Amino acid sequence: MPQPSDVDIQIEVAVLKNRLDHIDESIHNVRDQIEEVEQRVMRIERTTYMLLGGLVIIQLLPSITTMLSTLSP
Repeated sequence: MPQPSDVDIQIEVAVLKNRLDHIDESIHNVRDQIEEVEQRVMRIERTTYMLLGGLVIIQLLPSITTMLSTLSP
């Protein structure tokens, strides 16, 4: 089997470096997507807690109005 020449080795190294660059870019893109999803999840959590708080207030509203009406003369 013939030995690879220096040019063959340099070409192979260049090809591997190119693949590594593409892999690094893909990893960077995936990290960016993960960060975007994390931000969306945090917004959804915040909205959910706000809605739950509103529901609690709505559930307590009759009790609060009853208590306030008993306090007023």
